[in-house]
Amino acid sequence: MIKQTVVAAVIGVTMLLLVSGVASAHVTVWPREANAGSFEKYTVRVPTEKDIPTVQVELIFPEGLRVSSFQPKPGWTYEVQRDAAGNITGVIWSGGSIGPGEFDEFAFVAANPGEPGELVFVAHQTYADGSVVSWEGPPGSEYPASVTTIVAGAADTSGHADTVPVDESAGVDDSGATTASDSGSGPLGDAGTFWLAVAALGVGVVGVVLSVTRLRRSA
Repeated sequence: MIKQTVVAAVIGVTMLLLVSGVASAHVTVWPREANAGSFEKYTVRVPTEKDIPTVQVELIFPEGLRVSSFQPKPGWTYEVQRDAAGNITGVIWSGGSIGPGEFDEFAFVAANPGEPGELVFVAHQTYADGSVVSWEGPPGSEYPASVTTIVAGAADTSGHADTVPVDESAGVDDSGATTASDSGSGPLGDAGTFWLAVAALGVGVVGVVLSVTRLRRSA
């Protein structure tokens, strides 16, 4: 009975690791919840799921979100998309590379809508072979769009959002896109916490396996 319980525990932990890995491997926009009417720094987290690098990321901004500025990204350029009225509707980051098993982050600042609701961010992730994964489906689908919930709260209307200082070495190309020659990656943020949790679960799996081995030897 003890052996069966331990084996079941091993299977359960292993499945948890597998499910957690799959669930985290999406293009997501953070934070997932923000105050109505506030200025917010948003971070776009992009993991590479294939065995070839990600070379371009396009993000389409939801209606009602007023984007004002972008954080320069070493090794990448960005092209801002606008509508006929001059409003920012999207952005394309390109020129860099996110290798297999890696992730990177891109940041921008925007003013949230004045009323509670949901912001749905559609993203198109392009790989080195030209294939494109479109993150535009509903929650729970294979390729879900990232959703940020706007809630009523004490809005920051100062026009300032917490941002990382701009890299003064970044330049601007002829299209108005910022450029930089150094390679780099964004802070680990919540992803670092996730992988620490995965590592802890892995240690737990090893401990359970060792327990199973000892029980079999003593049987």
